[in-house]
Amino acid sequence: MEEITVNLHNHSTMSDGSGSYYEIAQAGLDAGIDVIITTDHNIFVQNNDKYFYRDGKRVLLLIGEEIHNPENPRQNHILILNYGKEISTYASDLQILIDVANKAQSISIIAHPFDQGVTFLREPSIPWKNWDVKNFTGLEIFNFSSEFKSQSKNFFQGIKNILNPKSFPVGPDENSILKWDELLCNGFSVNAYAASDGHQKIRKIGPFRYIAFPYYYHFSSLNNHLYILEELSGNLQKDKELIYNSLKTGCSFIGLDLVAPTRGFRFFAEGEYKKAWPGEKIQIRNGVTLKIDIPRESICRLIHNGNILRHWEKIKSVPVNVTEPGYYRVECYLPYRQKLRGWIYSNPIYILKG
Repeated sequence: MEEITVNLHNHSTMSDGSGSYYEIAQAGLDAGIDVIITTDHNIFVQNNDKYFYRDGKRVLLLIGEEIHNPENPRQNHILILNYGKEISTYASDLQILIDVANKAQSISIIAHPFDQGVTFLREPSIPWKNWDVKNFTGLEIFNFSSEFKSQSKNFFQGIKNILNPKSFPVGPDENSILKWDELLCNGFSVNAYAASDGHQKIRKIGPFRYIAFPYYYHFSSLNNHLYILEELSGNLQKDKELIYNSLKTGCSFIGLDLVAPTRGFRFFAEGEYKKAWPGEKIQIRNGVTLKIDIPRESICRLIHNGNILRHWEKIKSVPVNVTEPGYYRVECYLPYRQKLRGWIYSNPIYILKG
């Protein structure tokens, strides 16, 4: 398997972001990531998927859409990827929206599900309320914008986090993790995603101009690391197929690269006749060995059906033999700036009875 970095959920000047597609792509080239996906609000700009090249590097910009009902813009946001045309006409009925997306083999991701507001910064609360919907692909368990809000309890914390953005990201939202495990335990195959929710906001204080949370910061800080079958070739259609297939199946992990590079993390299962990666299924038969390889020593937890099965205070590589069916996923933590941060979160491997 090859590994690529995908930064998801960004906004351009087509909605409420401050950067053009070109400017966003240049920030991606500066950060050295592989793929950026923009998701402007209720607008899809067709035929703008494109590779950008500079100084021997390239980044692929893909266009998705963030959908919400215009009559109630402060709740129930969902990302739709790989649909290929405008889909916001279904915004008033979320289940129909998801069904239409699924029929087209598209991806639907619940955005910032437990988002909180910050009154003194005039940042509204934008949570997900409609948990009756079914068959969505996954949810954002780690959204940078929501994390900023939750870590800005007062005016001074908010200003500190804007001026020193490396100080506040702690990890995924606990409520989102609990909801994810709840859905998985109830038999739903639901993927977890990381989202920048990047806008690159430009603020003015008197004669001074300040860029809050520039795109480069997002692209260097929090990414989805996808496992794909072969290297990206530069062929747009072929590469899109590889990327969207891994995004849809959850063959990926979340990496808080701000803390330390997460590239090189591996989590897979080996059985008698098969090898399975995150998002895939494997039968137990005569037992299955889970293998965890981490780029550096860290605190590591192996989660089985929502419970901590194993906990290591300091580990870099470990095999674990398992005999019980269910889903297994990995969490890794590292200390950074006097705080313990959630560093790596894998999507689950599903182990079935033989």
